Amino acid sequence: MYPASGLALAAAYHDIKTRLASLERENSSIKRKLKHYEFPVMSEFGDERIMCRSCEPIIKDTSIIQSETTNLQQRVNSLTQELQKSKEREERLEEVIQAYEKIHLEKSNVQRDLDKMVNTHTHTHTHTHTHTNVYVSC
Repeated sequence: MYPASGLALAAAYHDIKTRLASLERENSSIKRKLKHYEFPVMSEFGDERIMCRSCEPIIKDTSIIQSETTNLQQRVNSLTQELQKSKEREERLEEVIQAYEKIHLEKSNVQRDLDKMVNTHTHTHTHTHTHTNVYVSC
C-alpha cells in the first residue's frame, strides 16, 4: 500500500495525465479545423497572420467599411466647412442689419429735423407775411 502522500501524488499525476490527454485532443481538433479552413498559421512566436479563403469577404467588407469611413469623414469635414461659412455669412448679415437699422434711425432723425425746419420756416414765413399785411393795412 501507498502512504497518504503517495496516494495524493498518484491522484495528482493521474489528474494531470487526464487533463493533458484532453488538451491534446482539443489541440488536434483545432488543428483539423484550421486545416479545414486552410489557415496557414506561422509559428507560435512568429508572425501570426491568419488568412483563409472564407475570410476574403470579411477583408472586402473591412475595405468597404474603411472606404465608407473615409467618405463619411470627408463629408463631415465638408459640412463643418459649410457650417463655418454659414456662421460667417450670418455674422456679416447681422452687421448689415445693424448698419441698416442705424441708417434708418439716422434717416428718421434727419426727417424729423427737416420737418421741424420746414414747419418753423413755414410758420415764420406765414407770420412774417401776416405782419407784412398788418403793416400794409396800417
